[in-house]
Amino acid sequence: MLFNADRRIALDRASPVPLYYQIYRIISDYMKEPGAVGRKLPTEEAMMKVFDVSRATVRRALQALESSGQISRSRGKGTIVTNSASQEQLTTIRSFTEQMRLENHVPITKVVEVKKVKAGPEMAKILHVSEDEELLHVTRLRGNESYFPLALFISFLTSRSNLTGEENFEGSLYELMRERGTAVVEGDAIIEGRLAEGRIAKLLKIEEGAPILYYERVGCAANGEHMELVQCWYEATHYKFRIHLTTKI
Repeated sequence: MLFNADRRIALDRASPVPLYYQIYRIISDYMKEPGAVGRKLPTEEAMMKVFDVSRATVRRALQALESSGQISRSRGKGTIVTNSASQEQLTTIRSFTEQMRLENHVPITKVVEVKKVKAGPEMAKILHVSEDEELLHVTRLRGNESYFPLALFISFLTSRSNLTGEENFEGSLYELMRERGTAVVEGDAIIEGRLAEGRIAKLLKIEEGAPILYYERVGCAANGEHMELVQCWYEATHYKFRIHLTTKI
């Protein structure tokens, strides 16, 4: 069982966050525990007692978990955990492939497009190259054996990456660069909440207007030279970023 059906879990009834969503988040947190996949959830009746809510509230929470691919429900078998949200620490630069392996997932990549593009004014400023510099533009869908597509990655790589566009991009870009004597060792990133639109929604197979996590990073070599700009759109219900904070003394 994912959690003890005899316990009582208090919800914040004064919070503007709906009760069903509080339950959704609590169960999602339990799913992060090792070995959670394959475990059963308590029955609806048991969860009504655990959270002291109506059946309708429990069902709405379960529907949200099911629609996000985290559980499966069937008669005779009950409700079973099928997946948990991937969670990335933001203290280390790590490729998506490395992150999936750390979580004991099998990384899956579908290459959508590989082409050469001119940097132009905006990219030239970000990557510290001339506007006429030719960049390698790689578009890929990423995911794992449990959920695909999980994210859309668009990478812009300078000539400093030593990549030509003829490589196999179904694995880690960072591994390819290391094989060619270059490596991204530091960078700056931003994270934003956005809504899926147009091509992004279509490629990720989600509805227009669905919430997504947008992550953008400029990666640099050890000498400080800018090597890449990567733009990532994550399916919001299946991916989280964790940041460790300390007080500056």
